[in-house]
Amino acid sequence: MRQREESNAAARLRVDRYLHTGSFPAFKATFLSGFVLAFFGIGFYRLWYQFNFYNLHFSADVGMVTVGANIARVAVIAVLVFLVYRAGFTRATRSVFLWSGFLLMTASSLLYLLDLFFDSTQFEALRVVVGGIGLVGGEIIWIFFFERLKPGQMFFYAAGGLALSCVLSLLLGYIDAVFAGVINLFVPAFSVFAYWQAMSKLDERDGVSRSSADQGAFAAPDLLYEDGELKKGVLQVIVAFFAYGLLLGIALGYPDGRLRELSQTVRSVHQVLVMVLVLGVVWLVLIRGRSFKLSGYWLFQNVLMMASICLLVSGWEGSEEASTFLLTNAVTCFYIPLVFFICLIGRHVHWPTTLVYAVVYGGSLLCMAIGRMVVYLVGPTLDHSLWLIIVMALVALAETTLIMRPRFMGTHPIGFELELLPKELPLKVRAAHEDHSVGAFAADYGLTGTEEAIVCLIAQGRSRSFIARELGYSENTIRNYTRTVYRKANVHSKQELLDKLMAARGTGS
Repeated sequence: MRQREESNAAARLRVDRYLHTGSFPAFKATFLSGFVLAFFGIGFYRLWYQFNFYNLHFSADVGMVTVGANIARVAVIAVLVFLVYRAGFTRATRSVFLWSGFLLMTASSLLYLLDLFFDSTQFEALRVVVGGIGLVGGEIIWIFFFERLKPGQMFFYAAGGLALSCVLSLLLGYIDAVFAGVINLFVPAFSVFAYWQAMSKLDERDGVSRSSADQGAFAAPDLLYEDGELKKGVLQVIVAFFAYGLLLGIALGYPDGRLRELSQTVRSVHQVLVMVLVLGVVWLVLIRGRSFKLSGYWLFQNVLMMASICLLVSGWEGSEEASTFLLTNAVTCFYIPLVFFICLIGRHVHWPTTLVYAVVYGGSLLCMAIGRMVVYLVGPTLDHSLWLIIVMALVALAETTLIMRPRFMGTHPIGFELELLPKELPLKVRAAHEDHSVGAFAADYGLTGTEEAIVCLIAQGRSRSFIARELGYSENTIRNYTRTVYRKANVHSKQELLDKLMAARGTGS
């Protein structure tokens, strides 16, 4: 009886190869242990970002001050990453990101307190710009953390951290302003401490020494996204991110670039809705095992944008605030695909994830700033703001088409690491997965789900063309995956791989 209960408990806690846990106990054991402090560190970092930089309890942002800060951030991203690219990611260069973020964010929090004590806004522009520059280091240190996680973990900490920040921001909006300012002062230090603890945990998990970790000695990318159609698809995604950033900038500045205000009640509704949305997406993807496809999420982002544009056109009473509410949700929810896919792209290209972040995140910020500046400069001179509406509609159509058109990345949408479940695999591959020795072999050598499936089919004697057809990849992609398998298993040929697999089976029996 006890054996049956233990077997049932193990089944409930079984985690499949894509980290779709299948039950809340398995989800809790997989994601809510080991990196709890990191989860809160990311949540508090996002809270600082919202509270200081986007003024989330009073307006959509801080107007043209936010634009200036974004331009400063882009400039700092470009300079720092160029220097790091030339010097390499040493312990010293990583420390530059960490300490610059901590010091500048803390200075920005101190300026916020000074404004509160003196009941003024004389430091507002300075604190936003200083904080914006500090956010470069504050964001990049968590990119260092994300890039070492598996896709499911990466998704959870990006999305879950956003949900936590919404809860914290909701609470912070209803407490004394000075008390909130004091909490805000200590957030950068807590975020850095959580980062240190998380990276130490990862070093222990991966068996990496401190010196190796400082040099970034982690798993090599598989270069999958540098292959033909997938590479073209990734470039389309990046262009779509840029276009959406431009669209957000134009929409937030409409019609003349002035500050878009929101009441505290509307802000609270925004925080609750984002929190519910994120929790729902995490539940569907990581517990229920549904796919997280960029095309589906992008449709949701554009529904918010289209509804906002329609409200602006209507001219109804209260339509501007309703439009701003929708845009605020769009800006906040844009964080999930932006950060998640930056890290995902970094797993499959030869560039470090930090450089991918610089290009994609920095480019999106720059486009958002450009859109806002265009409206600020041109909007007041237009006879009719309908021209801006037409521009927004055209940009929306263009960026939506880039991602929503069928098969823009072949048979796999970007983010496919979180898509396939064993029951969805082709019959021959599913049958191969019943060979548990291959699963143990994959676990021993850190193979991904796709790599494990390829080993299964190689063990059946299948050809590369057959494997490509079964898994829906090109033969070149299968060749890249196979090379990665060889490297991880420390073999140099198919026969050596089969010999090592047979040896593992013999040991297991």
